Amino acid sequence: MLGYPSPKAILAKEIRPVVAALAITALLAAGSTALATTLSFKADLRGSGEVPPVNSSGTAHLHAALDADTNTLTWTVSYSGLSGAPIGAHFHGPVSYVGMTSEQNAPIQVGTAGKLGSPFKGSTTITETQAKDLKDGRWYFNIHTPANPAGEIRGQIVRGN
Repeated sequence: MLGYPSPKAILAKEIRPVVAALAITALLAAGSTALATTLSFKADLRGSGEVPPVNSSGTAHLHAALDADTNTLTWTVSYSGLSGAPIGAHFHGPVSYVGMTSEQNAPIQVGTAGKLGSPFKGSTTITETQAKDLKDGRWYFNIHTPANPAGEIRGQIVRGN
C-alpha cells in the first residue's frame, strides 16, 4: 500500500479536529462560568442620602463584589471631606423599596472591622437571604462620624462596575 495513509494515520487526522473543538469548548465554558459568578456593586455616598439628610461636604465611593458561589462579599471604600474620622461604616438592609435611597432606615447587615482610613477594605461571608437582598437592590452603605453618629453620608448599593 505504497502512497496510501495507514488506518492509524487516517483516524488520527479525523480525531485531532474533534479533540481541538472539545478543548476550545471546555475553555470557553470554564471562562464564562468564572465570569458569571462574580457580581459587582457600587454606591456613591453623600450627606443628602442620609435619613434625615445631613449637611456634609463628605463623599465616598463603595466598590463591592459578591462571589455568587460562596456568598463572599468583598469591598473597598474611599472617602473625603468628612467632618471627622469615621467611627463606623456599615451595610444596612433590607429596605422595603428597590432603587434610589428612600425615607427609610434599616438594620446593620454587615459591619466593617479594623481601621477606617481611606481607603478601607473588608471581606465576609453573607447568608443566602442577605445575598438576595443585596442583589435585589435593598441594601445601602453609610459612614458614621462623631459629629453624626447616626450616619454622615449614605448611598444606595446598585449593580455596577
